[in-house]
Amino acid sequence: MADGTKIEWTDATVNAVNGCSVISPGCKHCYAMKQAHRFPVRQGLTQKTAGGMVWTGEVRLNESALLQPLAWKRPRKIFWNAHGDLFHENVPDEWVDMVFAVCALTPHHQHQILTKRADRMRRYMESIDNGDGERLEGFRSALVEGMAQKIWHDRTGDGSVDEWLAVQLPLPNVWLGVSVEDQQRADERIPDLLGTPAAVRFLSCEPLLGPVDLGEWLICPNARDALSMDMSTGQYECCSSCDWTGLIGDISWVIAGGESGPGARPMHPDWARGLRDQCAAAGVPFFFKQWGTWAPATDDEIPDRFGPACDPFLTICSNGFVGELSIGSAFIHKPTRYPACFPNGPDGDAICNSAVVRRVGKKAAGRLLDGVLHDGMPADV
Repeated sequence: MADGTKIEWTDATVNAVNGCSVISPGCKHCYAMKQAHRFPVRQGLTQKTAGGMVWTGEVRLNESALLQPLAWKRPRKIFWNAHGDLFHENVPDEWVDMVFAVCALTPHHQHQILTKRADRMRRYMESIDNGDGERLEGFRSALVEGMAQKIWHDRTGDGSVDEWLAVQLPLPNVWLGVSVEDQQRADERIPDLLGTPAAVRFLSCEPLLGPVDLGEWLICPNARDALSMDMSTGQYECCSSCDWTGLIGDISWVIAGGESGPGARPMHPDWARGLRDQCAAAGVPFFFKQWGTWAPATDDEIPDRFGPACDPFLTICSNGFVGELSIGSAFIHKPTRYPACFPNGPDGDAICNSAVVRRVGKKAAGRLLDGVLHDGMPADV
């Protein structure tokens, strides 16, 4: 846990749930998985394999971390569980209730919860079943309220919480988001996110491992490229045949960023630009977190010929893959002054745009996208 963090889009982190398991390509170089063995509270949650440290699937609750936000008087944006997934299959509902109870007890904070398990998050937020098959309105809200009262009593011995605490999910100060590293994960997770009751919904496209088209959720299907802007309001208008609102199905925020750390995979600049432009068209705040280890190379930086100087450079295809090749196989270690598009299609026509990226490290790569800092945040928070 940390009051203060290097994560650019939040103010503090709380690691109440520790431990996880690999579920998709974005997990491959998870920094928390690589570092867990260094911390006593997380030792035993990973095991060493030929490929390095990997999660075992064991999860633990750190109650001292869980309660930390109760002591923070100044309002903060708090990111929960950077070292685990609150909706992991091995996390009991009771632990999730405890997290939401702390959120309910601290309405002065904005709580950010991010998961790769959007299906379970949706089931939890929709759950009103008492366990016997009987449907009870507000069942989950009542459980969270009871947990909040218990936490308050145990911590303070003060019963006054009963006089002011009334929990009704979704909580107005809780943001719920899903990780979307590529198109497949977008197609799998975003529909569940849109079906999840939440005050604020967001996407974290980090590490961004391929192009992501949000068109199905971002642009009216009847309009697509036919949107027009109302110059008096600055808002985009849809066609007259639907009730599209101009939001990504009420998604309020999109974060994007490249991968950093050992073995980091590069991000094609067009992938980040694509998300930026889609968000701009729909008026959705866009936050560019980082390039990561790899940054776009300028023409002046690209070597004229092969040799040791070329080692920090890669030519990357905008598609991220070709045929059955994975993204990790879609890079050419042969940059030239005129890099060719990574293969051609079956008809001999180029199927992607290529870009040259250079391994410079996270700090040197920075956060500017085409020279602009994108720090968009949801409104009224």
